[in-house]
Amino acid sequence: MNNPIIELTATQTTELRNIWDGNKDLLNPDDYLFIKVKLGRPQAKLTKNQAYRMMMTLAKAGYIEPPVWLVELFDPK
Repeated sequence: MNNPIIELTATQTTELRNIWDGNKDLLNPDDYLFIKVKLGRPQAKLTKNQAYRMMMTLAKAGYIEPPVWLVELFDPK
């Protein structure tokens, strides 16, 4: 599968939700709402492409400290 589903833990979901909500004012409303819906579950499920888009959207908005576990999904050790 080229675009696998990533199942986040409840802790990871909460961490990303807090980061996402904390940067709401810096994000395009369409980007914000799409990921906000995805993070609405207790344990979010994102495709690998959606997670990458989220990370890059945050970076473009000026947030440069994504969780290490998120970066490692795309740049494994």
